Amino acid sequence: MSIAETGVIDIWGVPSCGNTVELIIADHLDWEPSSEAAHLLLLQEKINTYISFIESGEINTSIPAAAGKKPVIRVVGQHALSRLAEAFAKQVEAVLRDAGIEFDFVLKQS
Repeated sequence: MSIAETGVIDIWGVPSCGNTVELIIADHLDWEPSSEAAHLLLLQEKINTYISFIESGEINTSIPAAAGKKPVIRVVGQHALSRLAEAFAKQVEAVLRDAGIEFDFVLKQS
């Protein structure tokens, strides 16, 4: 699974401690200027899929252990965010926070 498969939940997990369910977006693409706009569009589509998965309640039928837990959408990227992508991530974080969904970006350590 990867960011390129926009209609699929890549990875999910329910940590044994805490009150969250983590929905992971695996992002292997770079942030080169020539592909940045297309990358942002893929990321937006993928995030929208995750939001729909949460808001429709499908999260609770697909992941019974998620019931009552706070959803976290986490992008795990192989490349550091560009300035534009960082601004996008901050905007997404603010909007999702208001919807009760946590959002963050984690740079995968090689």
